[in-house]
Amino acid sequence: MDQSVSVVTKNGDRYTFHLTAAELAEFATPRDGRHFVGNLFNEAGLETPNPVGKILMIDQVLMVALEQKAAVWAEPTPEVRKFLAAVAVALGRASVTIDLANYKL
Repeated sequence: MDQSVSVVTKNGDRYTFHLTAAELAEFATPRDGRHFVGNLFNEAGLETPNPVGKILMIDQVLMVALEQKAAVWAEPTPEVRKFLAAVAVALGRASVTIDLANYKL
């Protein structure tokens, strides 16, 4: 299945990344993708915005993406592409938009 992830930056620029089968294959299951994103979230020292303390996958994705400098979306590093592949596999959708301007997925 072809999968793509778009990122809309805070200033409204949109970048779309078409992910290769090899990039997606790094994550065999949605759980693997969620685990990878969760690890990035924890490694960055981020905390959930939910006052109850529950960590939602959507919040993890958005907060990890917000931690990236805007320039990284124009020329993504292999690590950024791996993050995008993990998001695509974790969510299991053909197309995902990470909208940083409106804080929604």
